[in-house]
Amino acid sequence: MPVPLPVIIVKVQGPYTERDRKLWTFLLHAVWDELGVKPVHELPVSRINQIFRDLGGEHDAHWIWESAQRLTRTIVEWERIEGDDRYQGLAALFQAEVSQNIRLRGRLRFAFPPLLIPILKEPRRFARLRVHFLIGLSGKYAVTLYELLEGVANKAEAVLDVRVETLRQWLKVPAGKLATWDNFNRRAIAPAIAQINTHPAGAGFTVTMQPVKQGRAVDRVRFTVHKVDERRAFEEAIQGKTAWLNPGGRQPNAPSLGSESVEPRVDHIRLSTSDYERAQAAAPRWDIYELERQWREWIADKDRPANPGGAFVAFCRKKARRVE
Repeated sequence: MPVPLPVIIVKVQGPYTERDRKLWTFLLHAVWDELGVKPVHELPVSRINQIFRDLGGEHDAHWIWESAQRLTRTIVEWERIEGDDRYQGLAALFQAEVSQNIRLRGRLRFAFPPLLIPILKEPRRFARLRVHFLIGLSGKYAVTLYELLEGVANKAEAVLDVRVETLRQWLKVPAGKLATWDNFNRRAIAPAIAQINTHPAGAGFTVTMQPVKQGRAVDRVRFTVHKVDERRAFEEAIQGKTAWLNPGGRQPNAPSLGSESVEPRVDHIRLSTSDYERAQAAAPRWDIYELERQWREWIADKDRPANPGGAFVAFCRKKARRVE
């Protein structure tokens, strides 16, 4: 899921909350292919609410309109370079309207600022987020930190080195709150890291943090991102750097494990690129990485499927149909 990184979006001001940020990211993901093609997008309120409810949100759909109102009052500032010229931009983050019958058959109509869309569509400046994992996070600091860390996950050196004051701004810590490093770390950073590291399969990575002192005070924070093996293998396969394990669980030239018969574990099942493509076609509005995580959890205590790719696609299709 592409979202702009802080080095591009220089400031966001407004009353938006953790849940508002999740909604904005989710809606951007849902209409990604329509950005720049359709000026206004539309989704059923019931469908939006169902996704959030399944991932631990509220049951009352009124929150969607309340969240949309706060997003429209949120102002975003950005910078971009075109040739030798540097541009500064300013716009509301969101536009929305909703039908009055929001409880039953309401529909949310929304739009993203036209001037912001080219920045949102610029692939070189994006992190790729697992939206369903993001929605399941609790606390605005966890949501934002996850976005920041995804922004460096694919770099040659997956490190985010940032001054403490800059990190406070990015996490939108209220002025006068968590003023000391101990409080900032204990109340904001440590809980956010704990959430990410508790569910590495969903996040796609784990993270370690090292405070860097200048004199006796902590001046900077260095986060190091470590991708999980499944994500690394999948990305390398897409780039053509390695082959997926065959359905038997071993690469053709893999060394023998001896005379014992070793049953491959579920987490060693490798899905092919075509499996992911078929799964995405079966559940076009879903985060396939998140569905894969759910599928692996579901089959963990079952016999290994004879056709893992077909089983995964069937799981995605059934999940999408049930929600719809």
